[in-house]
Amino acid sequence: MDRMIIMDRNENNYGPSPKCHAVLDHMDMEYFSTYSRDYPRRIKSRIAEQYGIAPEQVVVGYGAEDLLKQIIYWAATKGSDIAVPNMSWWYYKHIVKEIGANLVEYHLKEQEDTWDFDDAEIMRILAAKPRVFILASPNNPTGNYLEPGRIRRYLEAKAPETVLVLDEAYWGFGGPSFPEGEIARWPGLIVLRTMSKYYALAGLRIGFGFLGAGLDEYVVHNSKYLGFNRISEEMLFAALDRESAAYYREKAEMIIEDGKMLFREFQAMGFKPFRSCANFILARLPSAEFNLLKERVLTKGIVIKFFTEAIFEDCVRISIGTREQNHLLVEIMKDILANRG
Repeated sequence: MDRMIIMDRNENNYGPSPKCHAVLDHMDMEYFSTYSRDYPRRIKSRIAEQYGIAPEQVVVGYGAEDLLKQIIYWAATKGSDIAVPNMSWWYYKHIVKEIGANLVEYHLKEQEDTWDFDDAEIMRILAAKPRVFILASPNNPTGNYLEPGRIRRYLEAKAPETVLVLDEAYWGFGGPSFPEGEIARWPGLIVLRTMSKYYALAGLRIGFGFLGAGLDEYVVHNSKYLGFNRISEEMLFAALDRESAAYYREKAEMIIEDGKMLFREFQAMGFKPFRSCANFILARLPSAEFNLLKERVLTKGIVIKFFTEAIFEDCVRISIGTREQNHLLVEIMKDILANRG
């Protein structure tokens, strides 16, 4: 095989818009040898303009990962309570352990073709006033999302000292995002987004966040005097350019359509897929099929995620690739299952 097809990292295999490619075509050595100019006003103003909020509400980091770590190290100390979903990105728990905080897990409930959060449990945890409460919508790897109305109820219930982090890394693929225009009214709310998924710029490590009220101290903690990264900044401007909008909408719609196609195909194969509003889909397989595909799919030149954690027993997560890649994966899986002897 010439090159592996990577479908296990939730990257956007369509790649960034042509406008982003043009940035590289016109880049000279000055981008490497000089500091960013007029930072942070320029990059924050552009993000704020895109989403209709004040520049003072915008924070920028090296991916949402960087911002998440910043927030926890700023807000919490050893012994603080930090609440995270039990079935989500492993990195949440890693940071809690790293800082020596107390991990408080809340649970997702499996339903017929989706997962859901337990509102009663969340409310009990919020009543105990954790220092940080992390929500992910859509959630990785389950793909389910939270309606803004439910998030508002959590915000109304939380104590003033609780920082609620809403991780929306997988926004843009069919699920509703929390309205940017009302973020400023909620004390202690931080909404995280990234250029990695929808905008297909994972390799440039660009994340940004929107801040609610009362977070001035975090703004100081987040500030970078000499700027961000000139190449990443220019790529962000290109991705947010009006000429790029139609490209990204088209690719997102294709990913959404192919997610539905994969759902149907997995059902036909006897799997239990879960509906997703992200650029990936989770499915639980019969054990024999899980082990067979785990053994053989990689040999066909495609990498997908086979979970080893007990909590995701016999589950696979497929990052939705290009249309050609998605159909090829289905054909390969069908062929393996049809010729299992």
